[in-house]
Amino acid sequence: MISVDNKPANAVPRNEDFTIGAYRRLLRLCLSSYTPASYGRIPWGERFVLWRHDCDYSLNRALALGRAEEEEGLKSTFFVNPHSEFYNLLERGQLEIVNELLRLGHEVALHFDGAFHATRSQEELHDQIYREAGLLEQFLGKRPTAFSFHNPSAFHLSCEDDSYGGLVNCYSKHFKTQVPYCSDSNGYWRFRRLSDVLSDASDPCLQVLTHPGWWQSRIMPPRQRVFRCAVGRARATMRLYDQALEDWNRENFAGSAASVRFLRSIDDRTYVALDYLWNTRRFATLFLELSRLHETQIRRVCKAILIREWQIPAAEVDGFLDQVGLRLDGLSLFKGVCGGSWLMTGEAHDKSHRESLEVRDRVAQGQPAADDVLEAGCVDLCARIESLAAWGRREAIGLDGLGHSEAADRPADDRREQHLGEDLTADGVREVEETSRNRWQAFKEHVEGMTGGERTRVTMAVGLRSAVDAVQGDGRSQSFVLADPSR
Repeated sequence: MISVDNKPANAVPRNEDFTIGAYRRLLRLCLSSYTPASYGRIPWGERFVLWRHDCDYSLNRALALGRAEEEEGLKSTFFVNPHSEFYNLLERGQLEIVNELLRLGHEVALHFDGAFHATRSQEELHDQIYREAGLLEQFLGKRPTAFSFHNPSAFHLSCEDDSYGGLVNCYSKHFKTQVPYCSDSNGYWRFRRLSDVLSDASDPCLQVLTHPGWWQSRIMPPRQRVFRCAVGRARATMRLYDQALEDWNRENFAGSAASVRFLRSIDDRTYVALDYLWNTRRFATLFLELSRLHETQIRRVCKAILIREWQIPAAEVDGFLDQVGLRLDGLSLFKGVCGGSWLMTGEAHDKSHRESLEVRDRVAQGQPAADDVLEAGCVDLCARIESLAAWGRREAIGLDGLGHSEAADRPADDRREQHLGEDLTADGVREVEETSRNRWQAFKEHVEGMTGGERTRVTMAVGLRSAVDAVQGDGRSQSFVLADPSR
């Protein structure tokens, strides 16, 4: 039943419950014991479930749940708020989502925001709900049958009539006293855990309330779920801005942040992470992220060359790179493999790279650096990353080092004919292999000689991939979490 005092009896987060995979299991569990019903046609006396969603933070997440429900065979009701501060029903893309929910066979109802109206009496409540129901009908071409309160006050909870403004009241006295209730409000099970309720299945009927923003693709705490919804909307807005300028052939002046724009077509998630850091002027973290990206890029390119052109087994290359990884910077590795820099600037490139490593190590140790120095360093790093990507794509390896390539990791034997040519004799193949082996051994000895007496370099606490994927640690990471388009 709905608690009148609304005080939680259970404050255990159980973040693992709030994934799409877990949600599908709940749907199957529910359907094994209850029949889904709508608020306009409730089969009193039967074992029914009223499965509803108050859409507080994200219509995109609502669509994700709606699709999962349609696939699992459950129809539910989505309550949308015309006055939401997290989404806009007048926005074309958001309205299309609501219409898609209707096409999937779900119901759409009114999530009434009493605080917006400052409702003072039940007479006013009747009028306000009637008008907002008409608003939804105008948007959707279909009048809703029910409403729920958004963040109900004591006054709203005292409004217990069966209906207001012609809509079924989800908080009526009848529902409060006759229909057992389970909610995920605030991102955790405040009273009963839904999986326990459905497993037990002792309630004769149920009203289940979920909020789509709480249900994500992976485990995370409630605030991070809302963060993903909010930042996902911001990301979509920036994409709209960029696309509008592109469509109208206008200049997109982004200042120094334009330096990272080349990544958008290569790795959009990485681009979004770096663009966020740049435009929030988090230059220290941005510098470390770009440094890490560049070092990783160089190693990927070198690995591809060693495997494809030198014919060294992938496992052997991986083991060697892991062994020297903390002692050898990327440019030194590249020059050892390729005999020189990929840039024509030569000594200037060496000097720039050394300066970048020095700044990186200082920043990683927590030493201060001026924003203008870091910003200039970020611009330089982007130029080097872009130039190496272009070089790698032009060369035989055809690899920019910024994405994952299966071909680079396959054993060299798989490509022997491609690289050695079909016209070589068996003796010729053995001779080439022996030459590659000798070269590989000399290279390893050279690297060991270079790094044997050096101190281990400081490693960075931030990793680019962790900045793009969700952080699930204890808060010590310096990385950031950005939402995917599904929000």
